[in-house]
Amino acid sequence: MAKIVTITGIRPDFIRMSKVFEKLDENFEHIMIHTGQHYDDELSRIFFKELKIRKPDFTLQTGKNSRNHYEQLSYLSKEVIYLLKRKKIEPDWVVFLGDSNSALVSAPLFKEGYKIAHIEGGMRSYDRRMPEEVNRVICDYVSDMVFVYTPLYKERLIKENKNPSQIHVVGNTIVEVVKDYLPAGPRERNFIVADIHRNENLSSPAQYNHILQYLDTLGKKLGMEVRLVKFNRALKLIRKYKLLNDKKYIKLVGPYGFLDYLRLQYNAYGVVSDSGTSQEECPLLGVPVAVPRNFTERPESIDNGNSILVGETRPIARMVKDTVKFFDNYSISKDKIKWLGNGKTSDKIIRIIKRNTK
Repeated sequence: MAKIVTITGIRPDFIRMSKVFEKLDENFEHIMIHTGQHYDDELSRIFFKELKIRKPDFTLQTGKNSRNHYEQLSYLSKEVIYLLKRKKIEPDWVVFLGDSNSALVSAPLFKEGYKIAHIEGGMRSYDRRMPEEVNRVICDYVSDMVFVYTPLYKERLIKENKNPSQIHVVGNTIVEVVKDYLPAGPRERNFIVADIHRNENLSSPAQYNHILQYLDTLGKKLGMEVRLVKFNRALKLIRKYKLLNDKKYIKLVGPYGFLDYLRLQYNAYGVVSDSGTSQEECPLLGVPVAVPRNFTERPESIDNGNSILVGETRPIARMVKDTVKFFDNYSISKDKIKWLGNGKTSDKIIRIIKRNTK
């Protein structure tokens, strides 16, 4: 039986990989390594429990032993390889998902001769301010097998001189997960959800305050509370510079597990998020998304009318006007979410791994 090692470490990894983990266990000798990049209950354990993910075979201590990105990479580069050699694990494939620092350990593994597979390949925002952009480019480059969500991502990789035979269009792993836990019933639709955590919006107090002012003005314009999800880095800025003292429409909430956050988005009038995941989850929930970024690695979400880019530093009045117009006129249909795939991604991935494993 072929031996597959998966290496994952952050909240979106656990969610997106939950069905893939299940299918890998059924079809291969699957060894799950949790890097510990997100290690507290809100960002790790609760997602394993809610999504019925089994206990990892090995859990590292990345988040506890590393204070920044280069310490994380240094720690992981040693610990993952030491673990494989110490336990005499000789995988046919080492599988990564996404663009976190956990995925960046694919580079030292590649140099050691391991065969790498990358799920969520080909995403590009072409914004090099994003650490995630660098991570995903490197992981794609060293991968022998790349699973991409859409034909567009395959085209991008081919332009980057990736061998087309190594690239497989499989659809988005998030679809089958959301479908299994899709909320139902009447919607409240009397509040806005805001999720702001990217580096470009938290790089300075002035920039973050600009986004918060936009959110507060949006709440006032719509007459709705803006429920801003807590993130540690953002909270530090809020407390240090008292950024919410003059913003009465914003309420801090969370953090949430996957199911509670899915329900929160489902009940919202609209979502304001710089998270790529929201641009995929919310169309499945029938909820509009305003993205306070200048670029996105998910242009299909924009092209299909699922979300809108409102920018990072544009005048607040313009950002609010565009958001209100989009939220008020939003509609969803099956055609608008075809780009996400048919919800059978994990099965496709398993078939392709089998086909490419001797």
